[in-house]
Amino acid sequence: MKIVNAHVHMIELQTMVQQGLALPGGISVLADLRSSLPLLLEDVLMGQMDEAGVCQSILYAVDAPIVYASNEYVAELVRRHSDRLMGFASVNPNRPDAPAVLEHAVRELGLRGLKLHPPLQDFVINDKAVYPLYKKACDLNIPVVFHVGTTPFGSLCRLSRANPLLVDDVAVDFPDLRILLTHLGTLWHNESFMVVEKNPNVFIDTAAYLYEIADILTANLLQRIGTDKVIFGTDYPMPYAGNVHRMRDFVDCICTLGLDERALHGIFYDNVQILLTGERPAQETISAAELAGALAHFASKASWKGGGGRDVAGPNQESPHPNAVPPHRPLP
Repeated sequence: MKIVNAHVHMIELQTMVQQGLALPGGISVLADLRSSLPLLLEDVLMGQMDEAGVCQSILYAVDAPIVYASNEYVAELVRRHSDRLMGFASVNPNRPDAPAVLEHAVRELGLRGLKLHPPLQDFVINDKAVYPLYKKACDLNIPVVFHVGTTPFGSLCRLSRANPLLVDDVAVDFPDLRILLTHLGTLWHNESFMVVEKNPNVFIDTAAYLYEIADILTANLLQRIGTDKVIFGTDYPMPYAGNVHRMRDFVDCICTLGLDERALHGIFYDNVQILLTGERPAQETISAAELAGALAHFASKASWKGGGGRDVAGPNQESPHPNAVPPHRPLP
């Protein structure tokens, strides 16, 4: 089974530290992020992807005062790992030349989408002043990702900037613009779900805290919109260090929701291809033996007894075939 992690960050540490030290409150933010720093090494990211069975990750640039990863930096990482990584640009909408910067990032640097973080970049999502940037994204036929929900940056950001209801205006005014909301909406789950349910061009990703994902998806979202607009993402490495999770744990979490093979293919791969291209990919064909092995793998989870009623694998449990998603293993 192909798995794409559609929400990954790799930060330019030196620039971020320099900019953070120059901002009021920046030191405390940098201190909060320091435990994530080892996870920002390229070989660590690749190791996490390999362990999780993730074939490709989408890296987000960040054009903001305190958290920074330039479009050029992301493009270089993609160049070095072109078979495993894809990049999305970031452009601060407050730049007077924002549409031109986006066009350069797509046409010259080869980036495949636009990631916007309204709280960090301090703009209002449905402000008409930002519409030329959305128009440019439409012209370039690329998706736009909006950070919605809460933000970990305290008084440096305005929480109101992350209200997903503001995305509804953009989705209506730009019906051809493919949009992804992040973090399952975090504080605004229901509002995010309403926007996704209402607008055919809006998707949502699973990049929430691990302990929240199953409850949010099974209690509300899947019943309302199904799985066709849900995209797998993890926000690597942001929720990892403090909660000691691995990318693999997020894969396992989705696999234990009791979804059928078609739904899993959608969340892990097909839906992000639609976000990227607007077209559904050709269905992957697998042999009868591979299908039987995958079904046996997921069915066998019922025999793994873990704490809190959740099924987990024993430390020496092996996957029944190479294409099966490995079961959860306790961290050392």
